[in-house]
Amino acid sequence: MKLSVLHKWHKKHNKQVAEFHKKHEIEIQSGLNGNGLIAKWERYFYNNFISPLKK
Repeated sequence: MKLSVLHKWHKKHNKQVAEFHKKHEIEIQSGLNGNGLIAKWERYFYNNFISPLKK
């Protein structure tokens, strides 16, 4: 019984994480992820490495 509850929780958690990552990717693409140094690095890395691999 405990494993099925844990499995359901983990499945729900994974879905929430996937939704967060999709939303964050859209923010990076549109430049809405912030103006800080880490946000700039994210955009640079996404635009120069991740995006070309997806095409």
